Amino acid sequence: MLSKKTGILGGVFDPVHYGHLSAAVLAREYFGLDKVLFIPSGAPPHKTDVAASSSDRLNMLKLALNGIDGCEIWDGEINREGYSYTIDTLRELDNLYKGASDFYFIIGTDILGEICKWHLYEEIVKTVTLCATYRPGHEFDRSCLPAFAKIETFPGPVWGASSTMLREYMKNGRSCKFMIPDAVLTYIKDRGLYGYNAE
Repeated sequence: MLSKKTGILGGVFDPVHYGHLSAAVLAREYFGLDKVLFIPSGAPPHKTDVAASSSDRLNMLKLALNGIDGCEIWDGEINREGYSYTIDTLRELDNLYKGASDFYFIIGTDILGEICKWHLYEEIVKTVTLCATYRPGHEFDRSCLPAFAKIETFPGPVWGASSTMLREYMKNGRSCKFMIPDAVLTYIKDRGLYGYNAE
């Protein structure tokens, strides 16, 4: 049976952390989603400072999601040549599900005000329900989005940490335990990623 309500959580995941995981699980419960697709970016046009390779980011995501029900990985963006645009992903997923699924796009309030800068953003917001959770320091602001945009809020983890912050912690030898899954931290150490050397 095809899923009727599919959550989408896209991102660079450089690295994946518990903020990503808890937001996905909370959104799945709150909106009654059949599943949440984690979609790691391949070559995001808005990010020029991706630290880990696509394969490392995908491997870390696999480790993080091991044993978490209702969460899957879709690697179509990583396998796509050129820049990864959200609208291309949505078109591809709609074709994959043969138009039988409603898509719920999970974002933080830090991203909500940025969507109007994305490629063909009006088509994006026609295609999905935007599911926004509060990120500290970023209020709910839909002012740049068209009136027809479907936006819902949900109680997320109110997570102040970011991948950027965690990379800086690791670079400076600080522990990221309880912020990044243990299996992911072990992978990071074994691969020598982010200059991490904390015990």
